[in-house]
Amino acid sequence: MRIIEPGISRQLLILLRGPEHIRMDCVETSTGYESITGEYNDGKHLIDIQVLQSISNQYSTLAIRFSLCSYDSIDDIFIELVRDILSRWDAECWLMTSAIGQKNRYSPGDSQWLISALPDEIVEMRRYWQNMFGLKHGVVQTSDSFSLVGAVSS
Repeated sequence: MRIIEPGISRQLLILLRGPEHIRMDCVETSTGYESITGEYNDGKHLIDIQVLQSISNQYSTLAIRFSLCSYDSIDDIFIELVRDILSRWDAECWLMTSAIGQKNRYSPGDSQWLISALPDEIVEMRRYWQNMFGLKHGVVQTSDSFSLVGAVSS
């Protein structure tokens, strides 16, 4: 999500640090950007979160990801997190891929369409993943998804 309103990084981090299961604690600065990473972790679900803020124009980009081999119960948690953010700030959003061929990019103002499309998109992407790698699931970070299913990532 690329948040349209500049300078909201601090407000966004306050929101993300509010829920008890979210920890945003790794801060890195590189040429022109500040990156704050963390995760949602309730012991059964893991969602990777990254806030990237441009130092020059103060625009923020938010990435929220989970592994498709996570327990299905993660879907509602993920959708509610996205809904909460988009109810506060207008954003241009991209899905990693559009499994059902609707849209892979949502313009500012399309948040209701995105929220309504997410459940079907997640189900279809999980089905695609399971066809390729099997039905194994668990509590897993996105970076460990291939290891969980016994596949080698390149």
